[in-house]
Amino acid sequence: MTSEQCRIRKTTVLDVMRRLLQTKNMMFSSQHSSKGLQGKFISVLNIVQGDVEPTQVHKALQRIKERKLVNFIDWSPVNLQVAISKGSPFVPATNSVSGLMLANHTSVRDVFTHCMSQYEKLVRRRAFLDQYEQYAMFADGLDEFQQAYELVSELVDEYAACESPSYANL
Repeated sequence: MTSEQCRIRKTTVLDVMRRLLQTKNMMFSSQHSSKGLQGKFISVLNIVQGDVEPTQVHKALQRIKERKLVNFIDWSPVNLQVAISKGSPFVPATNSVSGLMLANHTSVRDVFTHCMSQYEKLVRRRAFLDQYEQYAMFADGLDEFQQAYELVSELVDEYAACESPSYANL
């Protein structure tokens, strides 16, 4: 391949941050609508690695806010943090700019709901419960499992309530 045939597109900070927010790049499975991820972001931390200037990050954040690419909860100010990392001296960089996003999103409740559903099926069949009943810790019953189930159920309810604009007033 000659240099004329090989074209390398420069990746910008805005490109990386926009891709981080795309649902196809998220690592958990949730119910998606045709418009993208249902629910709202509570907080986001983007870690951008490479040859990045703070002014580039600031401009990218402005563009993201202007285009309303992020659907945040209504009852709190936008909590989108960006950390800049120059990169590891031990690992060769394949891209000029790359990123990682850590986020708290209300649609994670779908994952917990699915886990609860699978748990209910196992309990109905009494599947694998005999493995626990043989230990002294569970001699009085499997109440700890029920308590854990109730805690996860409360967590699902909390994430659902979190989407309400009046959540902070409750």
